[in-house]
Amino acid sequence: MTDVTAAPARRPGLSEDWRAALTGSVASITLTFIVVVAIGWFWVGPKFLSFGNISIIGTFVIVPLIVGAFAGFALLSGVVDLSIGSMVGFSSALFALLLSLGWDPASAGAVTLLACLCFGGINAIAIVGFGAEPIAATLGMLVALRGIAWVLLGSQGSIFAFNLDMFNLVSTTVGGLPLFFLLAIALTLVAALVVTKTRVGRHIRAVGGDDKAAARAGISVKKVRVAALLLSAFGAGLGGIVYAAQLGSAARATGFGLEFQVYAALMIGGYSILRGGVGNPIGGALGLLAVAGVSNILDLKAISPYFVNIIVGLLLLAAVLLDRIRGGDAYE
Repeated sequence: MTDVTAAPARRPGLSEDWRAALTGSVASITLTFIVVVAIGWFWVGPKFLSFGNISIIGTFVIVPLIVGAFAGFALLSGVVDLSIGSMVGFSSALFALLLSLGWDPASAGAVTLLACLCFGGINAIAIVGFGAEPIAATLGMLVALRGIAWVLLGSQGSIFAFNLDMFNLVSTTVGGLPLFFLLAIALTLVAALVVTKTRVGRHIRAVGGDDKAAARAGISVKKVRVAALLLSAFGAGLGGIVYAAQLGSAARATGFGLEFQVYAALMIGGYSILRGGVGNPIGGALGLLAVAGVSNILDLKAISPYFVNIIVGLLLLAAVLLDRIRGGDAYE
């Protein structure tokens, strides 16, 4: 009788692991980020990587990192939330108004976040409950929130609400770097772990990748998308509070165009606007840092900041083309 031994299951080889890592979207934006850092080092000099300059860049990207980490959940679930920029503006205006009326920062922050969650809930009702197109629904919310923020800001268009304790908190440094920048990086890492290593993350990506297949698998598509939209609103609300604490005021320009800044960077970092289930918070954060690095290089070389838009546009086109060349990232 012939002794037949079952062959062990084939495990991916080291070369296959490296190939997967080097051809993924995170690898692409990592390479782009390294190129930006290299250009800054050779063109600007050691000053580019000094703690002082990194601190400036870190302070600049704190709010986009926070907003991007939360908005990424909505994108992964297949929903584009265009209202995040206006939500930041509304949040900063309401928080500053409450502070100017004598509220303590904790109470003002809690009420502001609750209000943002309410508006996020309205987005969820329109999109999930009534089946409205996400772009159309959140575009309407973008316009409405911008109008509400302007009403809160009054005829002067700004509210001065400097709070020394809040300012000292957001200005705190650790090892020469802004504390809130390090917290934003930590938040990004937590979001990445949730997306890639938890059941919740798998459900979010499944809903974005194929909502019908997700429903057949027993996943509540509606609950996932409602939660994702609430997280997006919460992140934008938190970003608005941080802006108001940093600036000691709120103005009509606060958060204006932030949605395009964040989504462009997320797309450069591997997210997809047209299909859900694709993207990684680490890639999105690297996209934001790469764009901030380009802007900083131009500032240090006294070059017109309008060139940033050209470079970001080219990076965005390159990211889309690279995604097509490698066949795209489909949810599996």
